[in-house]
Amino acid sequence: MPEDQRDAIHDLPGAQALIEWFGRRPSFHDAEILSVSLDRTGTSCIRLHTWDMTGEVDSKGYYVLQNHVVVSFLLDDVTNLELTGFSHQNVISGLTVKRSQDGFELLLGPCYGLAGSLSARSIRVEFAPGKPVQTGASL
Repeated sequence: MPEDQRDAIHDLPGAQALIEWFGRRPSFHDAEILSVSLDRTGTSCIRLHTWDMTGEVDSKGYYVLQNHVVVSFLLDDVTNLELTGFSHQNVISGLTVKRSQDGFELLLGPCYGLAGSLSARSIRVEFAPGKPVQTGASL
């Protein structure tokens, strides 16, 4: 696979610690975007809640989820963005990071609500194990 088409999440500072904590590279399938903060002169941030879905089903018929984690992608010098579909809930089909001419591109696959792409000179990853803390009626 050509270098520019390879998933470059492994190249992001902080991503290896997330991969080690998770035990693999998380797919972010059905992850929920909690917040998007854009800053034209500083660091922008996308926060997502993701988890592992087990093969077990609970008493209500839902798959049992484990390894909840809130992941923050911190983007410096955003150069381009195309976002669409913001809603009261924003679920993505997956997340990919690609190298671009000027840094990296973060792709948020469409599922329900917000989706799109952001390009930045640099992206780093931070994470906090556990479910997100809800404040008020929204996340």
